[in-house]
Amino acid sequence: MPRNELGHCKLCDLPDFQYPELRELIRDVYSSDLERFGPDFPTGREYRKYWEVSMTLRAFERFGVFREDARVLGVGAGHEATLYWLTRKVGKVVATDLYETEDSWSESDSGSEMLTDPGRYWDAPWNPDRLEVRHMSGLDLQFEDESFDAIFSSSSIEHFGDFAEVRQSVEEMFRVLRPGGVAALATEFRLEGSTMGLKGALAFDEAELRALLLDGLWWDPATPIDTSISDAAIASAVPFEEALADNARGVSEWSRYPHLVLRHGDLMWTSVHVALIKSGSTAARWRARAPKGARRPKGSRMPRPTVGQRAERWLAPLARLKRRFGRLNGA
Repeated sequence: MPRNELGHCKLCDLPDFQYPELRELIRDVYSSDLERFGPDFPTGREYRKYWEVSMTLRAFERFGVFREDARVLGVGAGHEATLYWLTRKVGKVVATDLYETEDSWSESDSGSEMLTDPGRYWDAPWNPDRLEVRHMSGLDLQFEDESFDAIFSSSSIEHFGDFAEVRQSVEEMFRVLRPGGVAALATEFRLEGSTMGLKGALAFDEAELRALLLDGLWWDPATPIDTSISDAAIASAVPFEEALADNARGVSEWSRYPHLVLRHGDLMWTSVHVALIKSGSTAARWRARAPKGARRPKGSRMPRPTVGQRAERWLAPLARLKRRFGRLNGA
């Protein structure tokens, strides 16, 4: 990979928003924000949800997913911009999430209306005939082996449970991805902190991320995993409480930008995107030959109950924040 080329497996960083290819994708997917914020967008409005979605689409374009016969699966997909934008580029997009589950998450992330009227969440051009929406857990994907040419999941797997449950969801995605297919996964990366994020909202360091996504799975990162991040991004870290306050006020934009890194107590985290290319072997061969499961790296600590108890009241607002501020046209 040329030195100045943006990798597909990296942390969200401030300079990425000036990379021409990624910048143009952000402006295309979030065209209403381009109209709203002006011709310099996303400069001055750098937000990690823009980055996650556009990094996934960039990987799909680079590795040949954009074609009429391609089938793409979204896991924990809610009503992400990715779903609708992809209907212009591929033959079928299947969205899965717990759409019928009535809980604090479903109010703005994965409500049952998505099953009957997905268009209510999107005002930009898309092809309704190419989108299929299904109520389904990411831990038990009800599809045959090798059913999809590409899979994406953005800011979802960290909410699927403990490390073992998140790993189960990753193995399910591996199973239903065809040989040679592309998986584009974005989740939380822990820059600082002694525990694996918050209870119900995990954040992984490099060792944990590699164990989660790579151990025993026959796919490889599309480019080397780069966990470096600029001093400017670190210096811009937003207190988690401030982000929650923005949500409580019902504002339609963050009170400060860049909005790439969050800090709470001794924890500091950002987004990581990893594009994975599956080997040519079948899922059946993998099941027969590969080691079972993956263990947390030695020394990794799950969130303490006291931290988790405090986090419980923040989980739904955190999800609403990230989804709402990342949706096109405020849908």
